Amino acid sequence: MTAPDQPLAPRGLARRLVERFALVTFGLYHLPLFLNNYPSIGGGGVMSDGLAVTWGHVFTRPGIWLARILFHMTGPMTEALAGDNGDVGEEWARLILGVAIGTIVAIVWTVADRRLPGAAWVEGGLRVMLRYSIALGLVSYAVSKIVPQQFPPLRPVSYETRVGELTPMGLLWGFMRYSRPYSLFGGLMEALAIVLLCFRRTATLGALITVVVMTNVSLINLAYDVPVKLYASMIVLSAAVLVLYDARRLVAVFVTNRGVGPGEQPTLFDGRMPTWVRWTIKILLVGSVTASSLAAFQSGNLAPAPAEVADAEGAWGVTSFGLDPPETTTNPKWRRLIVDRQSIAIRLDDDAMMRCRRTSGGDETTLQFTCGQGRKGNLHWTQTGTQLHLEGTYDGARITVAARRLDERDYPLMGGGFHLIQDR
Repeated sequence: MTAPDQPLAPRGLARRLVERFALVTFGLYHLPLFLNNYPSIGGGGVMSDGLAVTWGHVFTRPGIWLARILFHMTGPMTEALAGDNGDVGEEWARLILGVAIGTIVAIVWTVADRRLPGAAWVEGGLRVMLRYSIALGLVSYAVSKIVPQQFPPLRPVSYETRVGELTPMGLLWGFMRYSRPYSLFGGLMEALAIVLLCFRRTATLGALITVVVMTNVSLINLAYDVPVKLYASMIVLSAAVLVLYDARRLVAVFVTNRGVGPGEQPTLFDGRMPTWVRWTIKILLVGSVTASSLAAFQSGNLAPAPAEVADAEGAWGVTSFGLDPPETTTNPKWRRLIVDRQSIAIRLDDDAMMRCRRTSGGDETTLQFTCGQGRKGNLHWTQTGTQLHLEGTYDGARITVAARRLDERDYPLMGGGFHLIQDR
């Protein structure tokens, strides 16, 4: 048996106004993103269609309309309809619209019951909404780091890409992908916050952990131009609201060194919902998002995959290169060839890096790919030990390439390892 909830102290006018504003505004922000938490049905931009994307379209129209007015955006605004939670004009406009609606509703609501203040459920409703909006929103991020999918191990193309050729986000992703323990730790901390937020008694601790973890994520997103700045910042703000409810008690314990009694534990349902029903809802909500994330991330790319060429994957140093007709300045020699599961990168003799996408078709001894400016390649490959031989067509010309495999341990990044004692 659990102790009965303590009666809530009377709420002043200002507090009622702020709580109602927060309930409406945060609700208008988080509700359209509910199905976005399910990657297997298109959430998080995993697919260009699916139920999550269709659900999102219900809420994007007002945001698109306001974005055209506020930000003078023109054109089809296709990113606004992609079903993701990125930093698009529509989402910023929808947040502004939510703030405006929340302000109006809170004022009208509070004025309407000024003589006999009601709606005692608002605090409980706000807390429950924020707890589960944060928890469900973090599930796919936690799972994608633990699996790992968001930050998989570095591939050979990363070794051959120079720092100056990276975008700020690409630099960050390389940093995170290098260290599996570090990215796993981030996922485990997000998972810990999720579990703690699911229970009222540990929700404040979960919110504190969320504030710390997601403030770091928000700053990283800002510093490296990761296009999820708004969402990460809103998660921080949502968690901060939960912490604010216990701010005085936290200050008493950690700053003024005073003891405090049990805090208020408001509930949305005022004890009318049986414990087993609450547990069932928790498990269904968090469990379904977790299952959806695992299903989406472990299934890999939903598009037709190129044929497996595992033996040819890796970084290769070109030892001979032949082109018929002979190479020109518009089609220079190849210096490096990096074959990956979904892509091919070619370091040219003029030092430029050409990135190509592998296409489906052929068999396990064929590399088919498309590059910029409509260039296509179809190469048959054979391997003898550490030597690779390619022959076929590229950009309408006959091509023959011989290359030797490059050992990843020759790269300082991958050969350095971990040293507890640096000078030993």
